[in-house]
Amino acid sequence: MTKNNVCTGGKTVRVIAADGSEVGSTYQKRAVGLVKKGRACFVNDFTIRLDMSDTIHNSEVIEMDHMKDIEAGNGQKENKVYKLYFNARNWKFNRDCNHNVGCRSFMEGPDGVLAEAYMIGDWGYNNWTEIVSETLLLPKNTDCSLTFWLNGGENDRNDEVCRFEIIFNNEYEQRYIYNLNRSYIKPLKKLNGWELYEIPFRTLDNEYAQMKFVAQKAYMTVMAAKDVSEYAHLADKPDLFEGERPQRHNLIFADGFPTNNWYSTEHLMKKHGMLDKKGKPVFTSGGCPIDVGDIWKRMDAVTEACEEIQGFDAGELIAQISNILLEALEGHKNQEEIMNLVVGEVADLLTTSVDEVTEAIVELSAKLEEIRDALLKK
Repeated sequence: MTKNNVCTGGKTVRVIAADGSEVGSTYQKRAVGLVKKGRACFVNDFTIRLDMSDTIHNSEVIEMDHMKDIEAGNGQKENKVYKLYFNARNWKFNRDCNHNVGCRSFMEGPDGVLAEAYMIGDWGYNNWTEIVSETLLLPKNTDCSLTFWLNGGENDRNDEVCRFEIIFNNEYEQRYIYNLNRSYIKPLKKLNGWELYEIPFRTLDNEYAQMKFVAQKAYMTVMAAKDVSEYAHLADKPDLFEGERPQRHNLIFADGFPTNNWYSTEHLMKKHGMLDKKGKPVFTSGGCPIDVGDIWKRMDAVTEACEEIQGFDAGELIAQISNILLEALEGHKNQEEIMNLVVGEVADLLTTSVDEVTEAIVELSAKLEEIRDALLKK
């Protein structure tokens, strides 16, 4: 054992329950504090065992790996943020609710990757459903956040319950409440019917916390998410008719929305002239129909222009410049040296520019052909 029970081999200390089961990890100062208060004892330099006679329970998870320094624009470090990420395995249905409905399962996420999620609640009035996290032991007076993907949680009557709560020290009346429906909180990203949230909160003078998701009168799905930065390369893809629908996308429907209602995707596309009489897509711009044949003509014109530019002969232009310089410098000393210098500079400049333009045009031509093929398939 090292002096004063200070660990030397790592930044975190492993935490196990009284029965030896794995609980999580914590930082050194916290571990020493738990031992001093009689809440735990050191097993070795890098492990402490919790005392079950204390208020600490097996359900506590102390994940210090999520603690990160957030750097300000001036390079200085701001307060550390304790970042938490939704993990369905660490959540369960609240036994205090008599009508929980839902299930935990793997689903395809908004980025096309399988992830574990909880779908909870239904359209009924009676099935108030809650899932709760394990009890967490968090550092006091610390900025924290929970990151997750959310789908659904709204109905077309505007009377649903869809929210996230944080309860400190079992003080239910003092809980934090975050309504996740009706745009009360703006998501960080919208992608393929999912919304990405990073809910911030501060622990103040609290240590013990339990988190909760609540759903009623609408199906709500909460899915594991990676750090927000991992999705920076993905462009937002919000619902095209978001401002008109009475509820947001819900996985319970194959198309995200009921097909037999006025706000179905098909109905709204017809309303905006995006479908013809046969139900086939009509391409629009700003809500106005576009003549696909006109698109093809424009593509032909662009392709022809690209071919002309690609056929540009830099050598011929350089020869013309050489003749002009020779005439202008006739009778001057060292005219050949001056001409070669100028022509060489122009040649280098033109060659570089033509190569860059040619490369860009080749890529553009290929993309136009892809678009044309896609339109023809329509």
